[in-house]
Amino acid sequence: MGISVDLSRAESYLGKDELRKAREKAGMICRALYEKEDKHKVLGWRSKEESVLNLEKIKEKAEEIRREADIFVIVGVGGSNQAARAVIEALPQRSGPKIVYMGNTLSPYTIQQTLEGMEGKSVYIDVIAKNFETLEPGSHFRILRQWMGKRYDKEEMARRIIVTGTKGSRLEEIGAENGYLFLEFPVPVGGRYSAFTPVGLLPIAAAGLNVDEYLAGMEAAQMDCREHGEDNLAVRYGAVRQLLYGRGYDIEMMVSFEPRYGFFTKWWVQLFGESEGKENKGIFPTSSVYSEDLHSIGQYMQEGRRNLIETFVSVKDQAASVVVEPCPEYKDRFDYLDGMDFADINRAAEEATWEAHAKGGVPCIRFEADKASERSFGELYYYFMVACAVSGELMGVNPFDQEGVEEYKRSMFAALGK
Repeated sequence: MGISVDLSRAESYLGKDELRKAREKAGMICRALYEKEDKHKVLGWRSKEESVLNLEKIKEKAEEIRREADIFVIVGVGGSNQAARAVIEALPQRSGPKIVYMGNTLSPYTIQQTLEGMEGKSVYIDVIAKNFETLEPGSHFRILRQWMGKRYDKEEMARRIIVTGTKGSRLEEIGAENGYLFLEFPVPVGGRYSAFTPVGLLPIAAAGLNVDEYLAGMEAAQMDCREHGEDNLAVRYGAVRQLLYGRGYDIEMMVSFEPRYGFFTKWWVQLFGESEGKENKGIFPTSSVYSEDLHSIGQYMQEGRRNLIETFVSVKDQAASVVVEPCPEYKDRFDYLDGMDFADINRAAEEATWEAHAKGGVPCIRFEADKASERSFGELYYYFMVACAVSGELMGVNPFDQEGVEEYKRSMFAALGK
């Protein structure tokens, strides 16, 4: 496996007997995820068979987009773009168009700036909306259709627009009426669990990244979760964080000393926030990118309230080397760095933070990838989705609904006169 987890600095806060019992219970929940019938149609993310649809069609369209587009616009909000964006932003784009994101804001300034940046470019768009009722992607699709209608005829628009939604939705009907390629958003997969559906696969493939390696990571993590009961990473993590929650640790900060993981931490925040934050329960998820944020929240992490869990996401191979050369003429007092590589400096800063925060009373957890790659992202996504499902069940909430989100939508639609 390319992913490991160090729970020692969190498990030290817990008794061996309670930890054993929590693992046993979490292991039972994990096994049930694979054994029980999906009566409520929310567990489609468990397997490749249920989530990975239209793969050959996706690869074919992605090749066309890479060949012909200058800009590929991903229209979606939250779970409809977070997973793909995290991978695309973290890994070097091997070929293809610039990836642009819309459908995730109501800011007129941002919308206008994005449209202006598309002028004179060859543009393709993928509109992702499970039920096609969410305001942001729906309104942006209208703006983009009108923009493209002034630049392409209907036949060319049909070639350049992809719609990703559920069968029977108005979005599928619009696709059929206009000749747009329709990709299926599986009904039994919620948006925040959609990393391995066409929702994530087309953008990743269009960016020139290796979807087969990405799915191999998913399958490796799935096998681990199915076959290793109480010992897989997801169960161990879920059990520890729930025991800590029971002791008053109700904020979890995901941090990384690798800025490339910034969008991954945003995906994680949505996954756990939307899944656990209900019935006046839940660990509040937030994130930071170090070392920059150490200079803003480091003091609080070190000496603030002791209700914080700190979860590190690390990578062994930092994929770059920058050596500090001697510079005696400046006398800048940084000569102690002479000959050191920033890969080693960054790792030293991470280890120092890990040690200092743990000694300061913060339960620390660390997930580490051998390297940032399509495969390791596939593994990380799958492990955290299983962990979220297990953790929610341990907490006594449904990790697959989001009624609180629907409430704000109802209020917003009423204010807009829908």
